[in-house]
Amino acid sequence: MIKHSLWVTGLWIMIVTLNPGPAVSADCDQLRRNVAQERSLIKKQQLLDEAIQACPNHAQLHFDKGFAQERLRRYDQALTYYLRATELDENFARAYFGLADIFVVLGNLEPAIWAYQSGLALEPGNQRAASSLELARIKYRSEMGERITSQEFVRVMQESRDQSTTEGALDGPVLRMQILFGINSAQLTADAIDQLETVGTALSDPVLADQRFEIAGHTDSTGSPEVNLPLSQSRAEQVKQHLVDRYGIAAERLTVVYYGDTRPAVPNDSAQNRAINRRVEFRRLR
Repeated sequence: MIKHSLWVTGLWIMIVTLNPGPAVSADCDQLRRNVAQERSLIKKQQLLDEAIQACPNHAQLHFDKGFAQERLRRYDQALTYYLRATELDENFARAYFGLADIFVVLGNLEPAIWAYQSGLALEPGNQRAASSLELARIKYRSEMGERITSQEFVRVMQESRDQSTTEGALDGPVLRMQILFGINSAQLTADAIDQLETVGTALSDPVLADQRFEIAGHTDSTGSPEVNLPLSQSRAEQVKQHLVDRYGIAAERLTVVYYGDTRPAVPNDSAQNRAINRRVEFRRLR
């Protein structure tokens, strides 16, 4: 599992700006109560900024700021404030859970798993976090090319943002899969056909029978954009056609989109990462 220090390093420049120095004399808990009474999210942001300036080492205020940023879908900033809360109070379970939720939203599953585990070590009875950890592990295994079961696919696609701290998210659950193709080819390999058995079986499940899905094709950065874009389209179309022909999935339930190499899940700086980026994503449409 990724070490805390590996991903914390990249955020420290942002964190330093949030910690201007030692706290001035202030009743930090009272400031927090004042913020909590404010109903306007915009005004609350202002009050939180003022409170953090007066109480830069108050972990709960940083958590509240992170939650407010998350509600505005400013995920990078939310991540920074949640992280700062864990730095100020290493026993702050909810801050670890908030951190993990943001990592999941951003598609960074390995640190998400670490953060859920850290929070659950402090608060083992948190069922929402335990369930989210299990989902993150399924997604991570799928992303890394390990075959998951149709039941696990169904479980991911039943995920609801209503159960997380994230409010107002428009996108449905998403699952990345390494569907294997030949080099520069859109022809499904035997391994790809085996992988798609999971998807076809899951989409035929009564639980998902009335749901629509998006199939997104992606490539790594090998090759030119002029080649990668149509290649990602052809691969996504092949996946859709296979699901329609082999499993009888209604074509109108499946929408194809394609991005070539423009949306890498991870940097294209290693063979393993390039394999992750050569992927097909399945997203449940709201």
